[in-house]
Amino acid sequence: MFSAKRVIDEVELDLGRYELRRSGRRVKLEKKSMELLIFLVGRREQMVPREDIVKKLWRSDLFIDTDKNLNNIVRKIRTALNDDSAQPRFIETVVGKGYRFIGPVRVVEAQYPRADFGQASAGFVRPETASGWNERSSLGVLPLVVLGKATDDHGLCLGFADALCSRLGNLPGVDVLPTSAMLNVPREANASEIAARMGVRFMVHGAIQISKGQWRLSLEMLDANSQSVCFVRKCDLDMNHLSELESEIAKQIASTLNRPLGRAMAEHRPRYSRDPLAYAEFMRGYRLSASGDPVMMEKAAHHLTNAVTRDPDFALSHATLSFVCTTRHFEFDPASVWLGRAEFHCRRALELDPNLPEGHVASAFLLWGPSKNFQHLEAIGELKRALALQSNLPHAYNRLGTILAHIGLLDYARDMYERGRPFDPRKAVSSSIVQVHIWNREYEAAREVIHAWRAESPSNKYAIYFAPQPAMMTGDWKEAKDLLDEALLLLPEDPLIISLEGVFWALQGRFEAALDCMAKACASPKSFGHAHHTYYQIACILALAGRPDTAFEWLERSVSTGFACWPFFMNDPCLEGLRMLPEFELLVSALEARYPEHLGVL
Repeated sequence: MFSAKRVIDEVELDLGRYELRRSGRRVKLEKKSMELLIFLVGRREQMVPREDIVKKLWRSDLFIDTDKNLNNIVRKIRTALNDDSAQPRFIETVVGKGYRFIGPVRVVEAQYPRADFGQASAGFVRPETASGWNERSSLGVLPLVVLGKATDDHGLCLGFADALCSRLGNLPGVDVLPTSAMLNVPREANASEIAARMGVRFMVHGAIQISKGQWRLSLEMLDANSQSVCFVRKCDLDMNHLSELESEIAKQIASTLNRPLGRAMAEHRPRYSRDPLAYAEFMRGYRLSASGDPVMMEKAAHHLTNAVTRDPDFALSHATLSFVCTTRHFEFDPASVWLGRAEFHCRRALELDPNLPEGHVASAFLLWGPSKNFQHLEAIGELKRALALQSNLPHAYNRLGTILAHIGLLDYARDMYERGRPFDPRKAVSSSIVQVHIWNREYEAAREVIHAWRAESPSNKYAIYFAPQPAMMTGDWKEAKDLLDEALLLLPEDPLIISLEGVFWALQGRFEAALDCMAKACASPKSFGHAHHTYYQIACILALAGRPDTAFEWLERSVSTGFACWPFFMNDPCLEGLRMLPEFELLVSALEARYPEHLGVL
């Protein structure tokens, strides 16, 4: 093996450890960037067409702006390799065609290639293998289709799919998409088309119909790689024994894939109410619960309330209702009635089923909020327990990422957002990762995320709030002012935006205008769940204005109410005037000790 002393900046690509090293030191790369690097190195000195790369990374470009995403991935690889696109040493752009890897690299082959599926269980068709089976596979479950003139008044179509998703959620080596990923797929598309659009290898789909007064189920699983059916089940449906059938089919699918189902999923409490009206109301509310729209969330709360009124022992409905009420309280309406309802239904859900994953997610959302003064450690514990019970919960990964970012564990936060990626139908990292980029001073990466976020959701207040910050921190005052003016037009009374404008003026030395913004922000009651960011921005204004003692008091207030990102405190140019204070050093040391790195390990 060559030593780093003999070759300057020697590059090693270790396939066994799935890591990139320069001069013996590991260089972090996100999954897509690593996949592309391995792909290009495997065709070293050859021009690899963009079309081949798109097929390799996404399989389909229907839901993805592949040009923008591919350019971003190549940029990240070049950064990791310390390469220059104008004078490339490693990756050469073939304009309008693709890319060519031209640089020196030492490839360390994997000593133990990953095993394939192995032999399928008797009675089931063995899925065709992918080339080497060298990456995790994925599985989706489509809502059932009703054939004939019958109607799905009880929500069976969605409920059956959700039950399979929850039971299969912990299959080792298989990313099972959550039901939420399937809510908006086009009904006219067939299973093969949907699998291609979503980048899913296995797609479970089926239909129900009434024949001679009896419901009949027809179900199959498609292997999109080979375009072959690898599991088929046809049977009568007995609504009184639906849970048993769902468990049986989940076991059969797991067996087909030669994967253990796991005791937690095989033997948990029935997921749904046996009351058909409670079941139907839950499904109506569940469809609306992830919308993020206040009107839809209110309708969701109405249906879920009907469900728990019909069946007070319906644990999943209690947990989902708690989540909806917490979201309304945190995001839209801080009235105490929503908080009270959220706490009651969360408590009831966990009383009924202590092992309900969604119950622990609901508990974490309550713990990490202003009413509980952002109990970081307790919320992290609840989210880890939820993911141990069921690993395909995108809300849990996203909230874990946000909490870890708020306590300064930025690399672990990034990892949580990345780990939630497979459970998004577009395989995109959550837009919330913009927090990590900004607090880690990765402003170009933040700009890219914000641009995509605003294109997808122009009215999202978080995207509006973060948009001016990269420009402010890099001194692009015109862009920052334009984005701030837009934010103030859209959210004129939000103290987050008003105090951010104060930071903008303070950075330019216009302290009278900055302090005026600070006073307006302090006078506004509309902080909802994000007061700690307002407090932090007030600390920045005062620090820039040369009032370090008062600024530090506001910084302490920000920490005590939930924002404790000490690495950002150490690097934010706005706080330069505080870093000379002894108490600042003590604060950072205390936070570093209170939130050690092992908290981010999952």
